[in-house]
Parts: sequence; C-alpha cells; structure tokens
Amino acid sequence: MDKWINHPTIIKLIAVGLGILMWAVVHFDPEATPNTVSSLVKVKTIEAVKVQAYGLDEKNYVLVGLEPQQVKLTVSGTSGDLIAKAEDYKLQVDLRTAGEGTHTLKIDYSLPRGISLVDMTPSTVTVTIVTLQTKEFEVNVSTIGNPAAGYKAGTPIIKPSNRVHVTLPSNDMARVAKVGGSISIKGNTETIKSKSVKLAAYDENGNVIDNAVIDPAVLEVEVPITNPFKTVPLQIKLVGNMPPGLSIASFKPDVEQVTVYGPQTALDQLDFLEVEVQLSELKNSGKVTVVLTSVASIVEIAPKKVDITVEVVLSETRTLEGLPIMWKGLGDGLTMTIIEPASGKADIVVKGAPAILGNLKPGDVDVYADLNGKGPGTHTIPLSVNLERFMTQAGGTSSITVEIVDEAALNASEEDTSAVDGIVDGTEVAVPENRTSP
Repeated sequence: MDKWINHPTIIKLIAVGLGILMWAVVHFDPEATPNTVSSLVKVKTIEAVKVQAYGLDEKNYVLVGLEPQQVKLTVSGTSGDLIAKAEDYKLQVDLRTAGEGTHTLKIDYSLPRGISLVDMTPSTVTVTIVTLQTKEFEVNVSTIGNPAAGYKAGTPIIKPSNRVHVTLPSNDMARVAKVGGSISIKGNTETIKSKSVKLAAYDENGNVIDNAVIDPAVLEVEVPITNPFKTVPLQIKLVGNMPPGLSIASFKPDVEQVTVYGPQTALDQLDFLEVEVQLSELKNSGKVTVVLTSVASIVEIAPKKVDITVEVVLSETRTLEGLPIMWKGLGDGLTMTIIEPASGKADIVVKGAPAILGNLKPGDVDVYADLNGKGPGTHTIPLSVNLERFMTQAGGTSSITVEIVDEAALNASEEDTSAVDGIVDGTEVAVPENRTSP
C-alpha cells in the first residue's frame, strides 16, 4: 500500500485533484442558481469615472472646459477582477494636437488587468481651449495702518522693478484693473526694508483674479518711515564779491527744492532753506559743492548737499545814462528838490558778464534814494541801485544833493509876500503897513 501511495504518478494526480477542488471552492456562489454557477464572467457598471486631459501646450493654451468630466463604464470580468476600485480605471483625452477653440475628442481608456470594456457612455468629451495672453503691468503696493505718532510714511520702493508680467486666458485679460499687494506699517518708527510682498491681480471691484499667473509673483518692498517732512524751495545767497576782473555768466544748482525733516512745529515755520555761496571762491568755471546745514529743530535735509554749475568769465562794464531817480521815506508835509545832479537823473556804470550786459535795458535798473528821517534843509543822500543778478555797480552817480522844504512854512512865506502893496515891474503888489516900499 505504501509503495502505491509513494508512486510519483499517484502523487501528481492527487495534487491536480486538490487544485481543482480549491478553485471550485473559491469561485462557488451559494446564492447563484445552478445555471449561473458555471458562469465565471460577470458584468459591472461604474457610474462615475473621471476623465483626465493630458498633452496640452500649457505655455500657450489653457483648458477652460471639459464636458462631461465623468462618464459611465460597463465592464466585464471575473468576480476577483471586478473588485478593482474606480480610480484604477484610467480615462484620458489627448490634447497634444488641439489648439484654440471647442473640440469633440475621443476618450482613451486603460482598464485593470482581466477586465474588458462592454460600454462607455459617452465615449467622447467636448473640450474648450483658450489662448494664453501675457501683458506687462505696473505694480501698486499700498500701505496698511499708520506709523507711530509723529512719523510719516514715504512712497513704497519696489525692487528690483515695479513692473511684472501677468498671464491669463485672452478672454480674461480685460478684467485686470491693477496688480499689487499691501504691506503693514502700523506703529513703525523706522524704515521697513526688504520685505517680501506677494502680488495679485485685481478687477475693477477689487476682487482677486485667481487664475492670473504673475511673474515675478513676489517683490521686495521698502517703505521709508521718517519724521514729518516738508519740501521747500532752495534759496542761494551770494556773499561777498567776485575776484577782481571776474563775473558770473551763469549759475545753476542741480536741485531747486529740498526735503527737510523735523517736528511739525518747526516745519510750519520754515518757508525756504537758505544756503550761502562765497563769491570770492568762484575763480573758475565748473561745479561748486555746497553742504546743506540744518536750521532750528530740523533733523535732516535731503539731499545733504547741492552741486552748482557756475560759468565764470572776464568782466566788462557798461554805462547807463539818464536813469530816473526815485525816492522813498519823505515825511508828510515835506517837499524835495534834487539840486545835484542838476539834471535830476543818474548815470550808472554796471559791471558783469558780457552776455548779461548785452541784454540789459535801462528799465531793468532802478535807482532810488532813502529820505527816511530827513527834515527840512539840504542833504547829501547815497543812492541805492537795484541790478539784475550777477551784476554790480562799478561807478557813476553814487549820491545826490537834495533840498527838503516844509510845505507849511513855504505857504506862509508866500502869503507874507502877497500882502505887500505896490507895483513892481508894472505889477500891483501888496505892501505891509510896517514896511515901506523901496
């Protein structure tokens, strides 16, 4: 008996029988009727299998529509094979050759091993593709909140540039009203340096356009936080005299205004910033650098210095004759008569650059005498001459002699004279009773 059991052929037959028995146990369906037990293939319906697109040229196009996004599959296979999950069924649509527009494309499928497709409803999808458009925009970064009390925030400085590129479907680009971001400055007392700000594209209502691609998407922003500041004119005061024989032909600072920083009370009292230039140091044409110094409670001045381009030339002179002499400060009830010069006019010698003198007209020069505090009598009064900038008086009439008379005394004297009776040179005159006629 043992010899029969150990025979190789017998062992193989037993193994085959056990295999058939185990297969029957695995595939046995106790609820099936005798007619279906013998059937090994089953049919299964999967209601919603997602369709995926691939191959689109995403540098130039964007997929804005894919309908339907899910389809129904009917498949067949054994019970063991049909236990596959829905995500194991791959449905794809090829967009490699699709351009802008609406297209109806066939769905490609890849099923799990051992499963066959019975039906796919629908078997095609409709895709809509739009061309991408890229446009350059200027970035606007706004500030949120206020700096600490007594401080002011300047305009945000955007680095490396304040321009970015926005990419959107061509039919969405018109929605972009601005591109920007925001940065908080609440309570700050110092300049905010190199803070990264994420950018977004906004429509005219301030809503973010989510599908906008911005390049670069992040920029570095600096916000100056300073004391209160004010922009005032720069006034240059020329002090002293030019070196002998030289005059200024042109004089131009590189800035006309400066920004001053300090307490608001000090700023309110400052209308301009004055800087002095020593004329004696201007010996050659070129640039002169003048350092701006703070005044009163001013903390800082920007810029800290100013460059002045100066043209220095050899001087010439020109005489302006017969200029009218004006006066000021004559007291009430007084009259004035110019005794010297007899013409009552002045001759003024002017020194300056040839080009400036060539454009000078008599009406450009004012000559006047200050009679303030002068009473009746004869006085010698120095003349003041108002000249165009960069010109000086080099000679001519420097003073006048005037006679000042009290009008009341003059009128009284005339009345006394009119009281004399008599005839002089055929004219009847009045002679006072206490005087005798000649």
